[in-house]
Amino acid sequence: MNQQDMAEANTLELKTYFQELLDEESEHGDIGATGFKVVYDQLMDSQKDKLREVSGEKFDSLCESGSIISIGIPYKDPTIDYINDKQKGDPDYQLWNEYAKEYHRIYQVLNRMSVAIASRFNGIPLKSTIGGIIGEIDHVHDYFPMVISHRVVAENSGIGWRGKNQLVIHEKFSCAIRFSSVIISIPVMHGEKMESKCGDCTACEDACGFIRFREKLPDYRESCRRYILFLKSKGIEKSICGKCIKACYRSSKFRMRFSL
Repeated sequence: MNQQDMAEANTLELKTYFQELLDEESEHGDIGATGFKVVYDQLMDSQKDKLREVSGEKFDSLCESGSIISIGIPYKDPTIDYINDKQKGDPDYQLWNEYAKEYHRIYQVLNRMSVAIASRFNGIPLKSTIGGIIGEIDHVHDYFPMVISHRVVAENSGIGWRGKNQLVIHEKFSCAIRFSSVIISIPVMHGEKMESKCGDCTACEDACGFIRFREKLPDYRESCRRYILFLKSKGIEKSICGKCIKACYRSSKFRMRFSL
């Protein structure tokens, strides 16, 4: 069997197993893969160091022929509508917290699935990022060395494109989707990076001034972190916001295509 045939066979097995895991968890989702070196080259320097650390002695061989799998699980409907709900005038923070709980639930599902896939294909699972760290650091820049960007993996796998809110936008699930990743050494078929389709859509910018004025702020991501700390003071359990996600899903020019 040549390399191409092996890659196609492994990809079929991978997708079949992923669907089995989805069925076991009663979830929907998507999966893709890209080159290990492709991801490494696009990471921040601090995250490159993290990927080297995680890969250990396999790093050089992975750079030569390894891949990283991206798996995504969307939020369940109607969770997105719980974000910044203002039917009573002020935001309903108790309801908003239900979104935070769903965020954490998907985190657990993704980690179970990434560990299962890593075990099946002799890989290395990269956990989904979890809210909570934001409150333990002094600046958003302190967060980056702690993680490897699942968004870089997902967009290079062809699962979605990078939106103006810097989240990966899936053609069905919008950016109401979370990711984890798995490093593997066996040959699989790689997706192609998608170009942004946002165009003149400003839904996320209209919902969030930090995104709208990102070019004028010293660091809009730090502004976002501080707003998340404010939300935590209102009873939101995890370090999340989600306003730009709700805006993309409900108000963007693709809203009639999206479905959770």
